[in-house]
Amino acid sequence: MNYLSISINFARQIPMLNPTTGEIALFHALLDLKNIDMNFKDKTGKRKSWADGFDPTSATLQLYSGLSANGIVKAREKLKALGLIDFKSRGRRKSTIYKLLDLSSDKSAFNSSDNSSDISGDNSSDISGDNSSDNSVPLNKTKQDKTKQDNNSEKSETPSHKPKPKFMPESVEYQLAMRLFKWIHYNNPKHLALTNKQEQQWADNIRLMIQHDHRSPQEIKSVIDWCQSHQFWKTNILSTAKLRKQFDTLTVQMDNDSGTKRSNKKRVYS
Repeated sequence: MNYLSISINFARQIPMLNPTTGEIALFHALLDLKNIDMNFKDKTGKRKSWADGFDPTSATLQLYSGLSANGIVKAREKLKALGLIDFKSRGRRKSTIYKLLDLSSDKSAFNSSDNSSDISGDNSSDISGDNSSDNSVPLNKTKQDKTKQDNNSEKSETPSHKPKPKFMPESVEYQLAMRLFKWIHYNNPKHLALTNKQEQQWADNIRLMIQHDHRSPQEIKSVIDWCQSHQFWKTNILSTAKLRKQFDTLTVQMDNDSGTKRSNKKRVYS
């Protein structure tokens, strides 16, 4: 199990399972938050796995999914019934523990061989904790010394280090970029995978949208989901650069479509 495989398997099952937009939003929110949780270690200091439980707060889920507290409760019950997730409520004072199930087989994440912990509170994580991931890319420790050193030191052998990516997988920019890519891949499974350099370029375009264009991550997320479900735009928005260029047009059309749907509902019940 990994982020991309879970996303693709879920996308492929959407036509069969027919989840609501709220249920889709909650699943993606849980997937994104679990991806962040993977950067932390459990209480024993061991690296976490996708089979481990995690406990995002209700406020965090509301922020990532755009749903209300009641909407989350309803959506998670349906996702559990569909065999996509499992969860255990722990009362009002403690956050619910969630687990993503393995969609690629009949076995759930609870039966995974690397799941060494029970769904009790022992495996809960604090998202605001110390981010000490074993997956972090080594930093380039080579620094330019302002004072010239002995010429012989330049000939000394130094180990090569890979440069740290500008956007790590847990960053908002990277996750939004990959959200667009997985939609594109779902609509066209033959679409070529992105190189590491392309992933960074896509994430940088998201950064420009947030910092320069003053778009909120939630707004970008909504437009991505909408345009990739639109018959015309899903064949035209094939990169974050194109998303940024057409964002105003997409926002206006998305709002117009939402207004039309609300108007039609009023007519039905009037």
